[in-house]
Amino acid sequence: MSFVIGKGLVVRGELSGEGNIELGDQFEGKIYLTGSVVVLEGASIQSDISATEIVVAGAVRGNLMATEKVEFSSSGRLFGNVRSKVLVVREGGRVSGRILSGAPSIPTDELAEIAEQVRREEARDLWRSP
Repeated sequence: MSFVIGKGLVVRGELSGEGNIELGDQFEGKIYLTGSVVVLEGASIQSDISATEIVVAGAVRGNLMATEKVEFSSSGRLFGNVRSKVLVVREGGRVSGRILSGAPSIPTDELAEIAEQVRREEARDLWRSP
């Protein structure tokens, strides 16, 4: 099943389950899917995203975790960390954060727990920095 959040829609909350989603405008919250997440050009997303595959053509502020692949188009922007088995950044695409390769093949619900642990670690790092 596929779902599209089109232009003019602002969604806040948590999405989880199996399927594919295309985000065309604004989303704030968390996404945990077994499937693909596509952030369309012009979209502004504030979310941690865990999925099988993630394609970014818009702007994302949050952490991305994919069991298979994360791909940034030339217009894709990430302000956060990314972890994936495969990472593709097209010319012009930008990532401002840490990149970890070799994502584990684990169920998406466990990715949510890992994402929370990463956030805690980053918060501790902020307190430790001079």
